Amino acid sequence: MEQHFSIKVLSGIYSILKVKDSPGLPEIVNRTRNGFFSLMRLAGEWTIICENGEMSDDSLVVDSSHGWRVFFIDEPLTFDMIGVIYRITEILKDAGISVMAISTFTTDAFLVREDDLQPSLRALQARGFSVPDLS
Repeated sequence: MEQHFSIKVLSGIYSILKVKDSPGLPEIVNRTRNGFFSLMRLAGEWTIICENGEMSDDSLVVDSSHGWRVFFIDEPLTFDMIGVIYRITEILKDAGISVMAISTFTTDAFLVREDDLQPSLRALQARGFSVPDLS
């Protein structure tokens, strides 16, 4: 039987930023608020996901994409739970919605563009997920 999770949506509008490698990154991270913030590094490329306006040093930004909403599964996940983010992204793919997925140690999060917020909510609700009505 397929498990359906409770999903929450953060209220802010977020940006995905590609930033230069800089010794000042730890200081920038420490100056951000305690809300949702992600810093990832792969092969010399740094990516920051933060609420619009949170990046205090725009001189480090190489490229950016603004206007994203953050969803997250509002319950702990374990590493033996298979296909959780796959089921969600499959539903959104079928609705024609692009998704950026990331994970923490205990849950999965995904971002959709602000214009896709309501269609995402409807698609997930139609497939049995508990998602707030934000209209």
